[in-house]
Amino acid sequence: MQSALHKIVVVGGGAGGLELATHLGKRLGFNRLARPVLVDSSSTHVWKPLLHEVATGALNTGEDEVNYFAHGHRNGYEFHLGRMAGLDQKHKRIKVCPILKDNGEVMIREREIQYDTLVLSVGGITNDFGTPGVQKNCIFLNTPADAEYLRKEILLHAFRVVTGNSEISKLRIGIVGGGATGVELAAEIHHTVCELRNYGANLFPDQLQITIMEGAKRILGGGPESLSRFATSELNSRNIEVKTNCCILSVSPDGFKLNDGTLLPAEIKIWTAGVKAPDWLSTIGLSVNQLNQIKVNEQLQTVEDKSIMALGDCAQCPDITNSGKYLAATAQVAHQQAEWLAKKIEARLTNRIIKPFQFQPKGILVSLGEATAVGSLAALVGPKRDYYVEGRAAKLLYASLYRMHQAVLYGWTRATLLWIGDHLRRVAMPQLKLH
Repeated sequence: MQSALHKIVVVGGGAGGLELATHLGKRLGFNRLARPVLVDSSSTHVWKPLLHEVATGALNTGEDEVNYFAHGHRNGYEFHLGRMAGLDQKHKRIKVCPILKDNGEVMIREREIQYDTLVLSVGGITNDFGTPGVQKNCIFLNTPADAEYLRKEILLHAFRVVTGNSEISKLRIGIVGGGATGVELAAEIHHTVCELRNYGANLFPDQLQITIMEGAKRILGGGPESLSRFATSELNSRNIEVKTNCCILSVSPDGFKLNDGTLLPAEIKIWTAGVKAPDWLSTIGLSVNQLNQIKVNEQLQTVEDKSIMALGDCAQCPDITNSGKYLAATAQVAHQQAEWLAKKIEARLTNRIIKPFQFQPKGILVSLGEATAVGSLAALVGPKRDYYVEGRAAKLLYASLYRMHQAVLYGWTRATLLWIGDHLRRVAMPQLKLH
């Protein structure tokens, strides 16, 4: 009976992919109307917009990550561990790389997974634009492993400064990219280093030097200018320098060579500028753009095959409200696409037709540390009013985004219990992960 069911394979368990698999499992899997399958190279999920908190120890991945095996069992979908390596459109199957032990021994051989409908949701990675030295000298924030590595680097360099084992008396951190990720990371690092004093580290705020480098004329270019002004002012008040119209020519172990010929020294060099889809997507026979994003139509279907769809950061999706334009690679877009695509696939199996995907912008919210955020709600109240929120009210709205993601995965009852548990842990446990 199981083999006769329509098999929906979702590749990639990020925000969009996991939410889609959850919707399909609850609507189709439990009711034996289809067989949803999720494929991912990791066995756990961490919401990517919170990686900046993982990188500073404010979020413990061991407590907040979702185990795909357990979650799939509870929500009506199967989980297969492995990284997609190829696509056979003719025979409708994907190839999955072998799973290796740390010593290189093959634990599970390369295998193939059949599909009737395939959804690619493999997310995006940081785009270095071919800048010399970036890959060798910079830290990225693409995965929880990247965030954990950055966290340890920050702690190591901070305690080197404290103990006098550093050649200079300052912790110098350079962040390339003035989008949401770069801004949130800078604010969170500042909060973490200041918080270290409560754990015995004799590190003073004036020993921390954080610089954000942005190529455009202002940070948070996706929002209104009022949002950028507030965020810049808030960052400057914490002695975080913001350099705009700043292009990086190259990166060396000593720091960043800027377009004015100067060297901005930094011991920790972080690159958050730009996003593109993984390079391997350009090798599987589907049409992609210059950023390796799969070209899809307003139904999220690929050019070559209507049974293959894509969503999130790895898809170039047209904005049907703005002719000739494409949707930005954001978690907000992926969330709405996942919800719509679940309805689309269900309608397709029951011979119903639904309207094309239309993105409904809800505004922009950016965290500026533990108790502060800034957000523009112009998309909700109308662009002429340019309404924005700041401070604790904005932080509460920002925190609610993660709770909404949890509600999709667990339902509101369990999401509420998780919220209560998080608050109890913060009372009983250290605020930062230092091990």
